[in-house]
Amino acid sequence: MLLRLSSWSLLAVVGLFVACGDDGGGSAGSEEPSEAAGGALDDDRPLIVDDSEDEDDVYTYNPIGKRDPFRSFISGPREDDIRSPTPLQRWDIDQFLLVGIVWGVDQPKAMVEDPENQSHVLEIGTYIGRNWGKVTQVTADSVVITEEYQTIEGELVTEQVTLSLPVEELQE
Repeated sequence: MLLRLSSWSLLAVVGLFVACGDDGGGSAGSEEPSEAAGGALDDDRPLIVDDSEDEDDVYTYNPIGKRDPFRSFISGPREDDIRSPTPLQRWDIDQFLLVGIVWGVDQPKAMVEDPENQSHVLEIGTYIGRNWGKVTQVTADSVVITEEYQTIEGELVTEQVTLSLPVEELQE
């Protein structure tokens, strides 16, 4: 019978023989166990082979690109999770009111008011909203904000939100 053991397993077996010693029931190297040492072995017992020396069978976990299993997939990122949120990232995009646009210059700009009536200037590339929305276009009467997020299934969803200037009715 061929039994393959790693060096640690071999040390454990040798240590077991040294610790038990010889009780006079047979030699320490005999293959048959003595009745005093705990009874006879069952021949139907499977042979345990330690293959830990084969590096092909070693599994290592790579967490790159996988979601954190300890975070809820139902809720989005909290304010605490954002490393350095701007004041514009404290509210959802639909809570902002577009109040003005500077148009006809090299870098068009827009002004929005947050729920606390604070004014903020937007330009292309500014982050706004809790889902890391980014200003992608400033037109004469609106601002287009693009949000990218992953669904539970891992699909990347791109959504565009448009903030428009309020239309004032003409008085006659």
